[in-house]
Amino acid sequence: MSQEERPPPPPSGLGAVFSEEIVVLGALLGILFMFIGRIVGVYARSVDVTQASSVLISIGALLLTGILTAGGLGNKELDKFVRLGMLIAAGLVISSTFG
Repeated sequence: MSQEERPPPPPSGLGAVFSEEIVVLGALLGILFMFIGRIVGVYARSVDVTQASSVLISIGALLLTGILTAGGLGNKELDKFVRLGMLIAAGLVISSTFG
């Protein structure tokens, strides 16, 4: 087997923990929580439901920014501009949700 035919080595360290699949799954889950929170907030008829929707939105934003930040800082196998974009997106989510 020549050098060109060998598969790349598996990721190690933080790159394995924050692989592309984990980052995508966490981001989608965070966006889903934020979406459900917004939908519940639109149709809320009481203060309790409005507060519950705010909690869902905050949990989704926390999950989304956490996974984007951890993936951007921890996964060195991604291109540096992709990692920079993940950090910028995390900052935009924080500023638009809690700003």
